[in-house]
Amino acid sequence: MPLASSRYLFILILAVLTSLATFTDVRAQGRGRTVPPDIYYAGFPAFYEGDYVGAAEAFTAANGNAIRSTEGLWVDSICYSTMLGECYYQMGNNAKAMESYNKALLIFVENSNWMLRISTESLGAVNATTSDLRTGVTWGASSRNTFIGSFPDVYPMLQGNTPAQNQQVARNGGVLMSQQIFPVRGGEVARCIALAIFRRQEILGSVSEHDALTRSVAGILQRRAAPPNHWLGVLVDVQNGLALAAIGKTDEAVQTLQRSLAVAGQFDHPLTSLALLQLGRIALEQQNLNAAQTYFLEASYAAAGFQQYAQVEDALDGLTHCSMITSPGQMPKGLIELSKWGQLRNLDAIKAKLALALAEANIYMDNIPAASASLETARRTMARRSMSQGRIGVRYGYLSALISFQSGNASAGSSSLAAAINANRAISTRLFQTQLTNQLFVANTITERAAQTLFDELLREPTDADWISDPFETLTVLLTPNAAAMENWFNTSVIRKQPELSLELSDRIRRMRFFSTLPLGGRLLALRWVLESPDTALDTKAKLQRQELLTKFPNLKVLQEEAAKLKGELAQIAVQPEDKEAYAKQRGLLEKMVAVSDQYELQLSAIALRRTPSEFLFPPLKTTAQIRDQLDDTQLVLSFFSTSRGVHAFLFTKKDYLTWTLDNPRETKSKVTSLLKQIGLVKRDAPVQGKVLTDPEWKTTSEELLKLLIPSLKPGFWANYTELVVIPDDALWYVPFEALHTDDGLGAGHMVPLTDLIPIRYAPTTSLAVPQKSARPRPQNTAIVVGRLFSGEDAAVTQNHFDRVEGAFVNPGRIDRPTAGPSSMLAKSWDQMVVIDDSEDANRGEFWNWSPAQADRGKTGSDLAAWLRSPLGGPEVIYLPGFHSGAEDALKGSLSGNDLFITSLGMMATGSETVVLSRWHSAGSASMAIVEGIGKRLASMSASTAWQEAMANVRQMPLDLKLEPRLKGVDPSTVPTLDYPYFWADMMLIDTGIRPRTE
Repeated sequence: MPLASSRYLFILILAVLTSLATFTDVRAQGRGRTVPPDIYYAGFPAFYEGDYVGAAEAFTAANGNAIRSTEGLWVDSICYSTMLGECYYQMGNNAKAMESYNKALLIFVENSNWMLRISTESLGAVNATTSDLRTGVTWGASSRNTFIGSFPDVYPMLQGNTPAQNQQVARNGGVLMSQQIFPVRGGEVARCIALAIFRRQEILGSVSEHDALTRSVAGILQRRAAPPNHWLGVLVDVQNGLALAAIGKTDEAVQTLQRSLAVAGQFDHPLTSLALLQLGRIALEQQNLNAAQTYFLEASYAAAGFQQYAQVEDALDGLTHCSMITSPGQMPKGLIELSKWGQLRNLDAIKAKLALALAEANIYMDNIPAASASLETARRTMARRSMSQGRIGVRYGYLSALISFQSGNASAGSSSLAAAINANRAISTRLFQTQLTNQLFVANTITERAAQTLFDELLREPTDADWISDPFETLTVLLTPNAAAMENWFNTSVIRKQPELSLELSDRIRRMRFFSTLPLGGRLLALRWVLESPDTALDTKAKLQRQELLTKFPNLKVLQEEAAKLKGELAQIAVQPEDKEAYAKQRGLLEKMVAVSDQYELQLSAIALRRTPSEFLFPPLKTTAQIRDQLDDTQLVLSFFSTSRGVHAFLFTKKDYLTWTLDNPRETKSKVTSLLKQIGLVKRDAPVQGKVLTDPEWKTTSEELLKLLIPSLKPGFWANYTELVVIPDDALWYVPFEALHTDDGLGAGHMVPLTDLIPIRYAPTTSLAVPQKSARPRPQNTAIVVGRLFSGEDAAVTQNHFDRVEGAFVNPGRIDRPTAGPSSMLAKSWDQMVVIDDSEDANRGEFWNWSPAQADRGKTGSDLAAWLRSPLGGPEVIYLPGFHSGAEDALKGSLSGNDLFITSLGMMATGSETVVLSRWHSAGSASMAIVEGIGKRLASMSASTAWQEAMANVRQMPLDLKLEPRLKGVDPSTVPTLDYPYFWADMMLIDTGIRPRTE
């Protein structure tokens, strides 16, 4: 529920006060009984056993006895609501937990002076208890030199009006109430106020600083409404310290909490454990791990001393967390000793958490049998308890997956992980905070600056600290794109007029879109690139990560060397061997390559779930300044980014920068659709009518579209630049920019296709607009897959296509039958690949399930997903003239450009720098001439110039109807050449701008 608006706060207070049964006199209910009543405490045994559903029923029943009056709920309801919130929290229901904690604190706000009503004369001084329960603790001893204080269970509280107040009522109306003393378990009320503050901050994270209720509570507590010069003030100080931490005043919080740890500096009190837990949490956030560990240990002792077993759990979580960060290969301090604690008999929730902590510790100690045994202990402990469906159960699922991968059972690991990730989405505090931030931004409850700061934190890409701290949560966030929140993150930079940041955020969001389609959210790809990229592609941080990975997992190096050896041997064999002996050798090498890859991938999967950092090197992420610095003075980058509000455009060079917004995306998309239809595209592989080719209407539409996309475009603009790089988004992926008409600037309004004026290339992200390598490697071989470029074409046409392109490539090898093994493995020995075959559709949402090489289509290891598997590598240049995109259907259906976006990034993720594919399947001589034209020029010029020259040549080629299978009703006399965009604008060059090395 939204929290940060005072209006919402007022409504919620009003709802609490008016929706409950009203009684006229608290005295009628309170006389003769203590609150919270004994029935309230009946819920704690079930809670500590991990039966959170049963505990919630008990706390709900206790709430039925809550004291109510004309003034609303009394302070005893703080306890019922807080503990109900604890049940919801442990079950992973963040929203319901927040409702309960909010209710508890709203009641506190209405009764903020409750401590001032306590009759302190009868409380007495604090002394040490005669039975210190810390003596039974087995995992250590406190070094704080304090005693467990002896505090009264029941506090006498004055309730009702003072005589002066009753006189005021008599004059002005209202309820007359004489003052009475009532027994209240004030220590429990104080503890629950503190616990609600503490847990709300845990759920809200940084959002807490912008929350109205948090600020209201903090403001009240800073007034320190407690009897002066009395030990009760220490309890308020703890609450105040927790509230200060919740609003981001960390330094003040630490000072306040430290001085409130003990009464008179000697006696621990019922809130000591919470104060120590908060100090541990702060120390952990500040990376002061030794201090954090000490605080958590001390918190566990204080909690045990007051039988606050839920806080013992919290301390155990903190201790395990610190130990797994500082010494993941060792048994965390105190875990074994804790298992010998006599109190564990009835504390199944702690037992289950302890077993899970032992399981994770043993995993990192490579003691899988012991880890499995601990996991089984956790399973038995959780059996028939509702905790198996909550946070503890979800953690169990994650560790089950980790053990399965470590044990070599990839199938069980994948299944357990998928279920655990799905369950964790519902309980993740970070995802909850992201949703809440988005709601607050949309409601205009927080400023754009505050929203941007929160989004920066919540939507960040994984840091080393994220992986080391909580890899499971990090994977969950990676696999949950949060598209609406990401868009609003981008919107904050637009509203704040930060165009360069907007461009950078658009690239971050593109990366996250890509990662969300990959196994483990791109984590496996990140590990592959860190481990297998050329050294020149790694920065210092990535090199250190590689060194650490290979040191920690030496078998990876063995597998890498074996894969490199096999790849080298494969390169010595013809692309398609003709003799049986060579074919058998190739098949054997591929079988070995698959086995090595399977072992490598299994180990990567286990590492991916561990506390191991990995840089996300691909796609690269550069600042706007870094991209501009790599541009030549006359290169021009045009980047688009689509949101639900509009299309944002960024046009920049090395020195200049311009941005604008297309406010009517529907008009733009409609214009794109009209252009594609006018070019002749209606349906996949449908016949193209001759009359369409000769209709010049497309020229007018293309001119209008370009003016829509670049409203300020002036005649002659392009003459100042030598290359245009387009980063499309959404429907703009299907726009053939090279065919858009523009004024050539020579006077008389002469309009020409853009390709006549400037070389063009495309990039899937802005950071890929500049090359990652210093120069294009010299190719040593080329695999040319020969099939049917169009269904039903005869062998002569196929041979003609092959003959046309064969001479354009270095060491061409023909593949016209099924390969000896998976093409994904075989392609790692190819430098270039040309596929003269009709590809499956990738525009139906199955972006990873189509076969790039087609030669082994439908077989294991042929799909694009398999091409990303280790060993990392693939053809440097890829030509796919038989590819189909959404352009071919004139954008029918809900297309978002992902068929081209994911495909291009997927191919580049293997190491490719250049991908040439068809937006639509013209399936004739023109597309093959484009492939030939680019192929024979790449060794001497940039890909964009090669493509420009190839298109110019195609436009002069005569039409040969035998080689254009989709044409229907064409009169050769009216269509003498291929100078129609259907022929020459079908291919698309996706390229990083890498150039050949020249002397």
